[in-house]
Amino acid sequence: MHIGARACDEALFRSVVKRIADDPTCYWLGIGDYCDLINVRDPRADLETLADWITVSDLVDVVQAQREHFLDIVRPIAHKCLGLIEGNHERAIRHHYERDVYSEIVTEIKRAGEFPADHNLAFGVYGWLQLAFYWAGNKSGGSRTVTGNLHHGFSGGKLKGGKALNMERWLWTHECDFAVFGHSHNADIFKVAVESIDRYGRVQVSTRIGGYAGTFLRTVNDGGACTYSERAGYFPLPTGGIEMEIRPALEPGTNVRMMT
Repeated sequence: MHIGARACDEALFRSVVKRIADDPTCYWLGIGDYCDLINVRDPRADLETLADWITVSDLVDVVQAQREHFLDIVRPIAHKCLGLIEGNHERAIRHHYERDVYSEIVTEIKRAGEFPADHNLAFGVYGWLQLAFYWAGNKSGGSRTVTGNLHHGFSGGKLKGGKALNMERWLWTHECDFAVFGHSHNADIFKVAVESIDRYGRVQVSTRIGGYAGTFLRTVNDGGACTYSERAGYFPLPTGGIEMEIRPALEPGTNVRMMT
C-alpha cells in the first residue's frame, strides 16, 4: 500500500476496502509495506514525496502518522483479515530505529477485529496459511483444506523474467494450492503443473498457482517530486492488487482462481 507516500493511490485502496466490507464472502491478506515508513532522519527521506495529508506536526513521528492513517482505513475490515506479512519497510524501521511497527499494526488489527488473544495473524516475512472449509450436503457434509504459501517477496528488476522464474521455482518446491509474493509491485499470475505417480501406478498431475500481489503505489508521481522508481528508471506498472476466488468443493488444482 505504501500509505503516506504522495504517489500512493489512496482512493483506489479505499475502494478496495469498501468492496471487502460490502461482500460477506470477501476476506483479505496483508503482504507487507503497509505504509511508506521512511523516517525524516532517514537518508532516503524527501519531504516533497510525502502525502499531502501529512502536516508539519506529523513530522515529529511520521511513522506514527502513517500507521494511524492506514489503520483508520482498514479498521472496518479488520475482522476479515486472514493474516499479515511483514514487509521490508516495516523491517527497516525495526532494524534502524528499534521500533516494531509491524507488531503495532498486527496488535491493532487484532483488537479492532475482536480476535481472541491467542489468534495468530502475524506471519512474519514468510509463512503458510491453511483455510479449512466445511459444508453440508444432502446426505453428509464435506470438508477440504486449501493451503497457501505467503512471502513478502525477494524479486526485483525492471522486467518480468526473473520474477516469473522465481515464482516457477517456488511453486515446484512448495506443495501448496496457491502462493502469493509481494515486494516487486507487479501483479502477475503464473501456473505450473507437477507430475507424480500414485500407489496404483497411475500418473497424477497437480496444478499450483502463484501470484505477485501488486501495489497501490504509482510508479510516477505526477506533478510532484520524483519517486524512487522514477529515479531508478523503473517502467510504469499498473496499480491495484490481485484477487483469489476459492471454491473448496472443487478438486485441488481447479479450486483456486487468481485474477488481476
